[in-house]
Amino acid sequence: MNVLIVAGGTPPTKKLLEREIEAAEIVIGADSGGHALLGYGFTPDIVIGDMDSFKYTNHDGINILEDPDQETNDLEKALHYALKQGATHAVVLGALGKRIDHLMKNMSVLQQFWSKFENILFRDDYGDTFLVQSPYKPELPVGSIISFFPVRNPVEEFTSTGVLYPLTNSTLEMGGQDGTSNEITDQDSTITFKEGFLGVFVGNGDKMSRG
Repeated sequence: MNVLIVAGGTPPTKKLLEREIEAAEIVIGADSGGHALLGYGFTPDIVIGDMDSFKYTNHDGINILEDPDQETNDLEKALHYALKQGATHAVVLGALGKRIDHLMKNMSVLQQFWSKFENILFRDDYGDTFLVQSPYKPELPVGSIISFFPVRNPVEEFTSTGVLYPLTNSTLEMGGQDGTSNEITDQDSTITFKEGFLGVFVGNGDKMSRG
């Protein structure tokens, strides 16, 4: 089951939102993320959160689930709800941008739920952000923009082939080496590493095509 969650970061364009709604069986607004849906004329199946940001006075009939727990953020609440509904694939829009503290928290949430879904990713108009296990085969067209970055812990023995800037047995870590702004040069590219959480960004969004 596919779930679409719209969080309270930088809102997606209407084009992206329309495309993702068509592919989703459940559409959730994570608190203020509900505004992006309603602002484009879409009605979410439910809006979930502590309701400190979503003002629904003028939106009669909106299904609301208020959860005041301050130990979890609104995205966590939405993802927990999605799992209870049987969701196996999750696309999250609006998880990035705006406040950096919210962005960092959402990256932590991505780690937390990574193993609970068959697939979970953050998507915006620039591309997709997700976590991978080793080995990872991108299977992307030649010329695709791809970045690799460590999440939480250093990524040890990182080796990349079939990319413009390959690395061999390197350590990716914050404050040290990373693998951002790389490019696929071979459709059989492969990424391997020993341990750590490897984050990947694939620049496949509409805004990337405009430079």
